[in-house]
Amino acid sequence: MTSKTIISLLLIILLGACGRAAQEATTPEKEKLQTTVWTEKTELFMEYDQPSPGQKAGFLLHLTRLSDFKPVGEGPLILTFTPEKGEPVKVQVNHPERPGIFKTAVQFNGTGAYILSALVTGKTFSDEITVKDIVVAAVGGNPGPGSGGEKGGGDIAFLKEQQWTIDFKTGLPLERPIASFSTASGEIVPVARAEATVSTPVAGVLSLSRQLPYPGKRVSKGEVLAVIDPPVSQQGGVGQLAASYAEAKNRVQSAQMEYERARRLVEGQAAPKRRVEEAELALASAKAALAPLDRAMHDLTPGSSGGNLTVRAPFSGTVVELLTANGKAIEAGHPLLRIVDTSSVWLRANVPATEIGLVKSHEQATFTVPGIDGALRPSRFVATGALVDPKTRTVPVLFEVPNPEGRLKVGMFAEVAFTTGQVEHALTLPEEALFEDEGKFFVFVQKEGETFLRREVKKGLRGGGQVQIVSGLRKDERVVLRGGYYVKLASLSSRTAQGHGHEH
Repeated sequence: MTSKTIISLLLIILLGACGRAAQEATTPEKEKLQTTVWTEKTELFMEYDQPSPGQKAGFLLHLTRLSDFKPVGEGPLILTFTPEKGEPVKVQVNHPERPGIFKTAVQFNGTGAYILSALVTGKTFSDEITVKDIVVAAVGGNPGPGSGGEKGGGDIAFLKEQQWTIDFKTGLPLERPIASFSTASGEIVPVARAEATVSTPVAGVLSLSRQLPYPGKRVSKGEVLAVIDPPVSQQGGVGQLAASYAEAKNRVQSAQMEYERARRLVEGQAAPKRRVEEAELALASAKAALAPLDRAMHDLTPGSSGGNLTVRAPFSGTVVELLTANGKAIEAGHPLLRIVDTSSVWLRANVPATEIGLVKSHEQATFTVPGIDGALRPSRFVATGALVDPKTRTVPVLFEVPNPEGRLKVGMFAEVAFTTGQVEHALTLPEEALFEDEGKFFVFVQKEGETFLRREVKKGLRGGGQVQIVSGLRKDERVVLRGGYYVKLASLSSRTAQGHGHEH
C-alpha cells in the first residue's frame, strides 16, 4: 500500500466524519432505521424514516454486487411493499442517483408489517432481495425492528462510498477441514545398502577390450562391468588371490576336522570341554578369513582369454561415478566405479529440534522438488536421527520414497511439509482477515452495511492460508475478509455518532 493511498483514505474518512458532524450540528435529522440483507448476489443496506400512515417516508438503498463488492450502477429498481392485508404499495426508481445508491419516498395508507421485494432489472445485473418486517406505525407508536437510535461505543463507521473504492470483501466464516503444517528443508539420498563402490580385489590392468559403463547407465545384477588383464608382476594378481583362497580354504577344512575330533573326544570324556570351545573358535576365525576371498573369487570369473578376469555388478542400479579409466594399472582394492540403486530412495528431512516430537509417521509428510510438478508422498518412515546438528539445530528424519521411473535424482533438494494437527470441522477465516494487537488477535464484524465492530478472537490451527477460529465468532456473523486495514484506520479516525444515517 502506497503512502498516497493511505493519505487519500484518511482524507475520505476525515471528510466523511466532518460532513456528518456538521450536518448533525445544523440540521436535526429524523431517526433513521437501518437494515442489511444479503442474497447470493447482492448486499442491500437500507436506511429509511420510520413509516407512518399518510406521510411520505424517505428510503435510501445501497446495492453492492457480492461478486466484486462494487456498486450496482444500473436500474430500474422496483420496490413492492406487501402488507399482511390490503393492496401492495409499488414504487419504481429508474436509475441510481449515484452508482449503488437509490433514493425514493414511499407513502403508506395503513399500519402494520410489510414485506419489501426489491427487484433489480438491469441489462447486466439482476436480482431480487426480500426484506421482512417493515413496520408502518402511527405517529408516536412503536418503531419497526430495524436498527436505529444510539449506537454502541465500539461501533465503527465505514461508508459504502469508501468500501466501493477499495479492494473490499466481507463474508461468513466457513466450516471446513483444516490442518497445520511445519516445513523443513530436505535432500534425496540413496537408500542404505543400495549404494556400492565396486573395487577390484586383485592387481592388474583395466582392459581396453571392455569399456567401463558411463555415468547414468543402468546395469543389472551380474552384468560385466570391467575386464582385468593380468599384471606384469604376479604379486597381488590372480595367482596370489588363488593361492590365498586355497590356503584359507585348507585352513577351514583343517579347523573343521579338528572341531569334529575334539567334539568326539569330549563326548567320550577323553578331553575337557574347553577343547571343543577352542576348536570352535578356531573354525569361526578360519571361516571369517575365507569369506572375503570367497566373495572375490565369485565376483571375478574367467574372461575370454588366458588370465583375464571380469568384474560384475553386485546388484541392479545406475552407475553414478567413474573412479578410474581403461588402460590404467590398478592395485588390489582399487575402486573402479560407484553404483546406486535408485528404484527406491530416501528423503532426508532436516526437522527443527523444537518440532521433532510432532513427526511420528510418513503419512504426515509431503514434499516438493524443483522441476517436478505436484507434491509427493513417502511410502515408509525409516528412522529419526539421535543427534541434533549443533549448527542448524535440526534432527535428520529419513523416509523411503518409491522411484520406479527414476524422476528423483540423488542429491536433489526438497521442501518438506509435515501435518502437525488436523480438525475436520473447523470454523475458518482467511489469514488476512485477522489482525494482531499486543499479542491478541481480532477481526472486524459487519454489524450493518456501514457499521462494524472490532471483535477479539482466539485462533487455533493455521494452514493453507486459513486460520481456525476457536472462540469469539459465530458462524452466522459476517467478517471483513479483505480491506480490514482500512476499517482499522477508520476505527482510529472516526466514531459512529447517534443515528449516523446520511443524505446523499
